[in-house]
Amino acid sequence: MRNLSHILPRFFVHNLLGAASIVMSGCSTTENTELDAVITGAEVHTISSNDNEKTITWIGVKDGKIAVLGSENDVQPAAKSIIDASGEHLYPGFIDAHGHIFGYAETLHTVSLFGTNSLDDCLDRIREFIDRNPEKDWIIGRGWDQNDWPVAEFPTAQDLAEFEGVHLYLTRIDGHAAWVNQKVMDSFEITPGMPITGGQVLNGVLVDMAETLVELPEYTNEFWRAALLQAQDSLVKYGLTAMTDAGLSHGQILLLDSLIEEGKWHLAVNAMISNNEEDLRYFEQHGPIEKPLLSVKSVKAYLDGALGSRGALLRAPYHDLPQHYGLPLLNPAQLDSLRDRCLANDWQLCVHAIGDSAHHVLLESFYELPRDVDLRFRVEHAQIMTPEDSAFYEHPNIVASVQPTHATSDMYWAHERLGEHRMDHAYSYQRILNAAGLVALGTDFPIEHIDPLATFYAATTRKDANDWPKGGFLPEQRLSPEQTLMGMTRDAAYSAFGEKVYGSIRVGQLANFTLLNTNLLDPSSSPRSKTNVTRTILEGKVLYEGKHE
Repeated sequence: MRNLSHILPRFFVHNLLGAASIVMSGCSTTENTELDAVITGAEVHTISSNDNEKTITWIGVKDGKIAVLGSENDVQPAAKSIIDASGEHLYPGFIDAHGHIFGYAETLHTVSLFGTNSLDDCLDRIREFIDRNPEKDWIIGRGWDQNDWPVAEFPTAQDLAEFEGVHLYLTRIDGHAAWVNQKVMDSFEITPGMPITGGQVLNGVLVDMAETLVELPEYTNEFWRAALLQAQDSLVKYGLTAMTDAGLSHGQILLLDSLIEEGKWHLAVNAMISNNEEDLRYFEQHGPIEKPLLSVKSVKAYLDGALGSRGALLRAPYHDLPQHYGLPLLNPAQLDSLRDRCLANDWQLCVHAIGDSAHHVLLESFYELPRDVDLRFRVEHAQIMTPEDSAFYEHPNIVASVQPTHATSDMYWAHERLGEHRMDHAYSYQRILNAAGLVALGTDFPIEHIDPLATFYAATTRKDANDWPKGGFLPEQRLSPEQTLMGMTRDAAYSAFGEKVYGSIRVGQLANFTLLNTNLLDPSSSPRSKTNVTRTILEGKVLYEGKHE
């Protein structure tokens, strides 16, 4: 197991001594200084494994940060407002370690094909959208998954023939394939089977790099500003207080920065720079962005595609498509070159690797990183892993970022892609945690739902919303409630170099908290259907208040 000496003592000592000493020395300071707010009455869960940590019964907030952590015997200073959270359970603000805020914002204004269970279901939704938006020439949508249809085969351009008067571009749920109609194929001179490096052109479906053959119309800044704020409302409603965005252009980052500077955006964002030359050069010239609510000093790259669209790069052929190994999007030399460029610029490199071949190539490259500097290079998804490759994770600068709901979404059909002989290699989150000592958890929204409670229950039960399968999917890889909450808070912050700013209940951190009606650490706690967010607090202010029963 990796040596976590550079993480754990700093976390536990700071958390314990910061909480205790503030009562002795901090209360005298705050006696003459009015706090902005005091949160009281909640059962506070610090998610710390230190048995000597005192019981916190109230939290004082000043200037958006935690100023005091008090117990029942401590004098509570004066405050401008009191937030009575009696009967609620307070946690460090939940974090999504891997999402796509612009992608999610766009889905709120396009055709939603999420949850469709047949080709006809998709067509019905497209018809309804066109009826509501007859002026649109481009119909954009996302969310279809042929694996959920009665006939689990890719759709075709001919399936969209009735919509010949508009351009149709419908992204698959994983973002690694697009279903288009003939008008789009003709407009961009795309023909089935035409060669493209790192992709495939099928009859109406563009896989991975083939998606770049289509130039989509651009939205205005006004559209994005309104859509992002609408998306923020959704994230806060589900208890999210911070996130990592896994790949943005410099223009998108600057737009988000403008919303933060105007005081309209409230979640902390770790934004990865998309791996294209224009965006990399921009930040080489202008330097990183390091603010309390925005950090930009990491790069997002792709080694392969997704398992559902058979783009994940495997060591042996797909069980249901012999002779097909997936799609390499970077070769080892290109990966090493990007790694070295990131090292030269003091950037963290974060690489999408799903198949066991891509995963192995990435781990080999990262294993060459120095151990005496703090780099935290990230493996994004890490879905399929030959068991012996888990040993690579003992390296202190290799961090895994995984999505538990991917396991419970893929479990119905993953064996068809991999064959039963490789299923023990899949979604091995406990195996990675045992080797690495930490694992960052997220959803990959909008590919999966943004709800962090779905992450918690998928990680701890390995079951779907209908409590299936009975014993859980690959149950030996489930995470404990404590491990999962660590992955959704402290470990997610650590993976983004944000642990000094958020992710823990600690004096000096942002006063970001997620409050629930349930104690997630209690084995007899309410089932998922009865667990809900009661409040989301960012910088000491209640931005969302829900049901308290």
